[in-house]
Amino acid sequence: MQFLNIIPAFANETSSLMDNVSSWLLCPMASIEMVVVVCLMGATITSMYGLFKSKQMKMNKEALKKEKKTLDDYSYRDLFHFFINPENHWDKMDIAKEFSERMHTAAAKYMMEDHADNHDFPDHFTYIPYDKKKVNEKLNYIFERLFKKNYLDWCEAGQPVSSDSIFWWAQTKLHLTTYLIQHAPYHLTDGAWLRGVPQGPMSETSGKLFAIYIDEMGNGDISQNHCNVYLNVLESLGLKVPSIFSREFVDQQSIFEISFKKPLLPLTTSLFPTTYEPEILGYTLWLETTSPAHHAGLRKILERYNLSSNFSLLHTTIDNNVNGHGRYARDAVTMYLNQIMETQGEEAVQAHWKRIWTGYVAYGMAGNIDSTLRQFFDKQKVLTPRQEFIKLIKKKSAGAKGMHGSIRIGPEGHLLNDLFSSGDVEKICNQLENSEIIVKGDPGASKFLNYSIGFHGPMYQIFDANELVIVSRWILSLEPSTINDMISLVLQHRKLAEKIKDHIVLKLPDQSQMLLRHLFIGNTADLLAAFRASEWTIPFDGQRVTEESVDTCKLMKSIEPNGELEHVFNHNSDAKKTLRQWLLNGAPLPNETLDASEIPKRKIKIQSHERFKFEL
Repeated sequence: MQFLNIIPAFANETSSLMDNVSSWLLCPMASIEMVVVVCLMGATITSMYGLFKSKQMKMNKEALKKEKKTLDDYSYRDLFHFFINPENHWDKMDIAKEFSERMHTAAAKYMMEDHADNHDFPDHFTYIPYDKKKVNEKLNYIFERLFKKNYLDWCEAGQPVSSDSIFWWAQTKLHLTTYLIQHAPYHLTDGAWLRGVPQGPMSETSGKLFAIYIDEMGNGDISQNHCNVYLNVLESLGLKVPSIFSREFVDQQSIFEISFKKPLLPLTTSLFPTTYEPEILGYTLWLETTSPAHHAGLRKILERYNLSSNFSLLHTTIDNNVNGHGRYARDAVTMYLNQIMETQGEEAVQAHWKRIWTGYVAYGMAGNIDSTLRQFFDKQKVLTPRQEFIKLIKKKSAGAKGMHGSIRIGPEGHLLNDLFSSGDVEKICNQLENSEIIVKGDPGASKFLNYSIGFHGPMYQIFDANELVIVSRWILSLEPSTINDMISLVLQHRKLAEKIKDHIVLKLPDQSQMLLRHLFIGNTADLLAAFRASEWTIPFDGQRVTEESVDTCKLMKSIEPNGELEHVFNHNSDAKKTLRQWLLNGAPLPNETLDASEIPKRKIKIQSHERFKFEL
């Protein structure tokens, strides 16, 4: 439009020439003059148009530059989605690289001194110059200290899951489920940091990394793929997890924003496998050194809540420092630095080692969710899972009226349509809670989740992923907390079992017998089942346990002076309170025995190294 405005002005300036065009034609040179004038006019217009276009293009480039988003304009959710699908976002590769650089820069600064507030121990991430012997000693020190702190000391203390214990996020199955959901972005991308391992002719270093990578991927067996194994744990909790490649996955509000930060780092760095080869070696070293210490305890926690522990078993088995991935990671670092020494010398070795350790620290520091998780648990004390579920019922009520035909629910057999028409959401919740489609504490076994809203169920696609998490959390919250309290109590006192007399036996549900002492140091569920089978949970009058009769139960009598468990529980008032409450709640049992159909799924195979073969 600016160019068009030039035309009238130019026309005015040349109007006199146009008025005299007839006189020009009478002159001998008229036609030549006419051509010259026209050419001059054309040249002038072309020149002016060129200047205009040049200025316009410059303005457009500046506008585009201003419009292009930077790293800080995106959330971790956005970035995770971009770089789990890099083929659709090649225009953002500079952002991926900037994120990795930013994390590496922060780590390089952090690692130059001890930190008293480090959640592991002050000198975990502290840098030391490369010396093969000293580095191996440091890595051994890290592994041993973490294993002692996270597992051995925890077992010695009776495997507590209280709010002040190392596994504070597993106080109940509901707490644990929240923790597992938050780690979905991280564990469902297990192995991603090595997705760029060079193909074709391969160095010894790349060979070691590739051996780790194929184990993470399951060696072609999808049942052994680490991501699939973790997905199975989530689905056993009744959770329907969208594809990690979908936008729906990152938009789940049940997953914190911060939970996408740690897996984002390997996603961005792995896009530049040659540029960041030292840092990727550092990622590998951190993961394979620290993993067994974490998963040894997590395996116990998963089993405690009747969840498959295969995911943790995989990592404690193959991530060891003797002949597993921990060893592979160390060997890969040694091979890499030996090659640097041969081609570039000692100074280059120290520079590359510093980058390796930077990668170790960057991956270890990235995305700690502890404070966010604690804040969430505090909020749950105000808005309970039941209240969340009731809000969901209210939201769905309008569309649910008249949609359930003759379906009845609950012990009173109310028509579901009548319940929705009444608008009494509290009553709907109560009836569902005590109906046959809900298994308290077990979403995966509840027909409401595994059938009604399944692909072939009548409520398919009624709930989105976020709403299904609300349903699962509500079902989990229905399990009596006394089950977990009893398990904790037994674990904390089992070291006193040696004081139980040898001749005391209890009956098991299959009518076999076992020494009480042996039951105490075995499976806790078996001990609780034996208390019931041996009628230690029944009052003297043989009736239902009440406040008045609970102390007459054999179990309560056993902790009195001269009782069978006098020296195990008698001197602990909290223990007596827990035992009483368990009996008053009907002596519930944890369902810790998997169905026969589940047994084949518990086999673990590690195929990349013959010595790793293992079956549970």
